Amino acid sequence: MEKVKGFKVLDISELMPAEGFVSMSKVAWMERGTRLFGEDKMKWRFVCPACGNIAAVEDFRKYKDNGAEPDKATCNCIGRFDGEHGHVVMGTAKPCNYTGYGLFNLCPVMVIDGDKEIRSFAFDEERG
Repeated sequence: MEKVKGFKVLDISELMPAEGFVSMSKVAWMERGTRLFGEDKMKWRFVCPACGNIAAVEDFRKYKDNGAEPDKATCNCIGRFDGEHGHVVMGTAKPCNYTGYGLFNLCPVMVIDGDKEIRSFAFDEERG
């Protein structure tokens, strides 16, 4: 990566998932999460597509005073809320401040719930 006046210039293609994007029904997504991590959704873990940081839903609880809620784990890197990494540009360190609601939606999973399409980080399937 090259630097421009002290900033890293990200090659967005480096951040895209190698296997591409996956689309699945909410039922299939829930079944996959349960199969990987069990019934307790607080134990489910997700991978930030920008930096690769892995966080469980329950990890977000301790940052609730910073706006972190458990449902944010599916589409936000925990660095956005931990009070130490909010300044970290997406993908330049772990954890970073990436959110799937911004300009670049790198969330590799599309969960279909009726007529709604919900983007999500991928499950941490390596440790599931």
